[in-house]
Amino acid sequence: MKRLFLSLSLFITMVAAKAADSSDSVSETVTESFKKEFPGAELLSWEKQGDYLKAIFIFSGYRSEAYFTEEGELQGSARSIFYSQLPLAVVKAVEKRFTSAEVLQVSEITNPGGTRYVLRLDAGNRKYKLRIDAGGNFIDIDKLKK
Repeated sequence: MKRLFLSLSLFITMVAAKAADSSDSVSETVTESFKKEFPGAELLSWEKQGDYLKAIFIFSGYRSEAYFTEEGELQGSARSIFYSQLPLAVVKAVEKRFTSAEVLQVSEITNPGGTRYVLRLDAGNRKYKLRIDAGGNFIDIDKLKK
């Protein structure tokens, strides 16, 4: 029991130290840009992802991600949303093409090119990953292994 408690304490300490290190590696410019773009957001962590710094945070009750350059420029953001929050054009397009599919996951992605949505569907014997723009136009449809 003591070993389990000690191991758990060590693990929590390591996770907390990693979180502190990742926040320290983000410049003041990037931090200020984040605060300006997402006022009132609850920052959870920063991660380096390729050439970008990814902020993981809670904004308006939704887990979200935002990608910044080292200079503090926002490149895009993503959040998980409910199917019922999709624009009507998107819902109509999905329901017309995939009449009896179950929606597993919905993500909203916003960048300078506009807003698009990524949906994962289960259509019985097949799963799909859809990319669709806000106007209900399919960008990409991938069949996934079940």
